[in-house]
Amino acid sequence: MDNRDARLDEEHPLLLELNPTIVRSSEWFLVPDDERARRHGWSPEPFPVAFHAQPGHPGQAPYGIYIASNATVGGVTPNPFQAVAKNTPPFPGSWGVLSWTPQSAWVAHEEVHKSSNLVNFYLGFDARYRAGVSGDA
Repeated sequence: MDNRDARLDEEHPLLLELNPTIVRSSEWFLVPDDERARRHGWSPEPFPVAFHAQPGHPGQAPYGIYIASNATVGGVTPNPFQAVAKNTPPFPGSWGVLSWTPQSAWVAHEEVHKSSNLVNFYLGFDARYRAGVSGDA
């Protein structure tokens, strides 16, 4: 097991505390239905979301919110959005990627609770959903 795997083994239970439906597959995580997006006018329903840890995690900040390739906000395609993701999540469905990076400084530390982690990234999705079509958070 490498350091990233061990780190993700520590972070996954923290994510489950926020949302017990989150599924992990290696460095990828799936939220089968992120209701936060639907509250801000996003579709389809359910609204699956995937995200992953970068190869250098935790030193490298995560990037991108993977959503259904036919996702819309109030019937309009979000921007910036790539409807066909090059880095495809290992979960069923057709995936696109919504441009998103952590909005606060990403500070890595050996100890999960003293560091930026995927919990911070996941919580930040709500700001992106609120921003709607343009993504101007």
